[in-house]
Amino acid sequence: MKILKSAIGTFIALGVYGLPQVASANFCALSGTNNVCNPRHGVAELHAGGLSVAGSFAAAAVMGAEGFSNSPVPPDFELSIISGCTAQTKTLAAPPIGTGTLPLSVWPATCNPDGMALHLNAFSPPNPFPEPPVHWITFKSLDQASALNELIRGLRDFGSPGVVPIYGQADHWVSVTQVTTSPTNVILNVRAFDGGWLGGSGVDSGFNSYFSGLQSWGTTAWKNTFFTVVTAINPACDGTPGGGCGAPPVNDPFANHFVLMYEPPAVSSFAPVAPVTFGIAPGIVAKGGMNEAVAQIRLMDALVAGGIDSDVTMWNGIKGGTPGAAFRVAGVWPSGAAYDYYLVPILSSKNTNTAIGFAQLDAADGSFQGVNLLTTPAPFTPVRSPKARDIAKSVLGQGESLTGGTLTWDPRSNTGFAKSPNAPYYEFGIVGADSKTAKALVRLNDGMVVRTN
Repeated sequence: MKILKSAIGTFIALGVYGLPQVASANFCALSGTNNVCNPRHGVAELHAGGLSVAGSFAAAAVMGAEGFSNSPVPPDFELSIISGCTAQTKTLAAPPIGTGTLPLSVWPATCNPDGMALHLNAFSPPNPFPEPPVHWITFKSLDQASALNELIRGLRDFGSPGVVPIYGQADHWVSVTQVTTSPTNVILNVRAFDGGWLGGSGVDSGFNSYFSGLQSWGTTAWKNTFFTVVTAINPACDGTPGGGCGAPPVNDPFANHFVLMYEPPAVSSFAPVAPVTFGIAPGIVAKGGMNEAVAQIRLMDALVAGGIDSDVTMWNGIKGGTPGAAFRVAGVWPSGAAYDYYLVPILSSKNTNTAIGFAQLDAADGSFQGVNLLTTPAPFTPVRSPKARDIAKSVLGQGESLTGGTLTWDPRSNTGFAKSPNAPYYEFGIVGADSKTAKALVRLNDGMVVRTN
């Protein structure tokens, strides 16, 4: 695959061979029967966003630099990384800012992926010989498979974390620090740290929660979470040409693309590799055979089938927990397609009102979709549907009544509170003289209620 590099560090795959190529290493090690691919160096969980909406991006980028070149994390990293990225991004706009061929970026804090890559190259210390020089780039594509292949290649062949946005949000980034493959080189799961701020509201501009702790996705869930191209760049101008931002997002070079930052060698071409195969985790029952009891009892079987037992850190963290009562969720992927799953809390063996993690299993056959090992155990006090209905009545006006009450999760919706596949909510319609599209939403965990109109 011939890859051209622009002056601002973006690789464009053209599908042609011929230039000098570089041999790849392999950063995968056998764990049980599977291969686990990791960065060159360990990565510590890092969160930011207390100072800027670009904080998630900054934290994910610093975790990437830590994983590739063991870059130290400065005490004021959020401020220094964002300001450095902003300065580099502005150099890419023809002077005076906003009037050249590349207008002033509409990205949060005027910090876009090209600017971040340029700043990381200056921020990261030189790698000691014989490790390769620091060489962060951005990769963007209209094709999801190409972006996913480069993500896996970065970890497997170059020992580089992949820094990517999820849910299509410019203010929600994760650092992918591990992939697990089968003996036949089929990708089983993808593990990441979320860079988003856990204080305050703890949400991106789409009200999607930032994750605490280790998050591992099965390939179906990962492709659907990373499914969406970057569409939500700046709330002030998304969907509104001009919008007070100086340029509509549709003119942004990253808008409507799959985006990846990683560290390939600084050469003109890579040795071609076969496309990565993304496997589908096997179900634990025949399709249609799932229910709440099966999801709870067979949770560990589903995680093993999804290769999670090969991830020593994740497995050691959750295997001592107790699967709690499961909940069926009629959810939605970022694309709008249906995502029906069972949410299974993993409870502390010492306190059944405390969760140490959460898992999602496919509602049809129980196949592994995702698991989250929390950094700090959290209270988990779920409300059942009848109680949720009583809570929802508290937001009704005179002459209004409730309909529905489905337990759901929709990353596209503005719910008024943080939303996550780990924290679905009951959705009730409100009918009455003063309401047409109003809803009452009651969160499964803790029973928090909001009304939307």
